[in-house]
Amino acid sequence: MLAALMNVPKTDAQWQQFSYDHRSSHDKIRAAIKKKFGVDLPDYQIEPINPDNIQQFLQNNASLHTDMNGILNSQSADLLDVDITKPDQLSSWVNLNYQEHENVEQLLGI
Repeated sequence: MLAALMNVPKTDAQWQQFSYDHRSSHDKIRAAIKKKFGVDLPDYQIEPINPDNIQQFLQNNASLHTDMNGILNSQSADLLDVDITKPDQLSSWVNLNYQEHENVEQLLGI
């Protein structure tokens, strides 16, 4: 499932799959942090992604990343500054988001 976060979604169906896989990774990360550190991180709504309010998704996702990286003392990228209508920016965002998920899952052993 983690590898699926490398796919740059283009169609509605691909966005739905990305949304599901992305949520699943965050759920696993939150559960592992709770088990390892005893910290129950807030759960922000990131699925489904509302195409009419992408800023809310970006904000909620950034909050999830800030929280998980804060617990693990790992670095976080700016996941808010993106125009997803521009393919190059969307591709860069997907890559940065994936890298953080990969790093955190590796640090947590999941």
